[in-house]
Amino acid sequence: MGLEDLETLERVFSTSNMLASMTQYMSAFRRRVFIDMFFRQWDEDKYLNLGTMLLNNYKQALDIINIEGAALAEAKVSLGIREGDIEHWQKEEQLYIGVEPEWDIFVVAYVEQLQKLRLLR
Repeated sequence: MGLEDLETLERVFSTSNMLASMTQYMSAFRRRVFIDMFFRQWDEDKYLNLGTMLLNNYKQALDIINIEGAALAEAKVSLGIREGDIEHWQKEEQLYIGVEPEWDIFVVAYVEQLQKLRLLR
């Protein structure tokens, strides 16, 4: 569950709080109908906004691809990077990250021993 989920719930509850003053003197049936109508309208508004957001994100992604793609092509030419170099570097990085250097193991063990020593004092 991310922060946005809780922010959305907070907005829903904050907005639906205004229903209390409108529905407090209604019958139980009318109160439920009114609350149902409120949340149906909330859903419709959110779906409309979702479509707009997706369209804007799509346009932004296309702009990024066009602008940054051109900048990447220029950088590759100016730096003399061939087509397969980036994929090769990515594989090398994955191999390097997957292997823990031997000196790291000793450094971690040393720090752990120092922490144990501090706890003993």
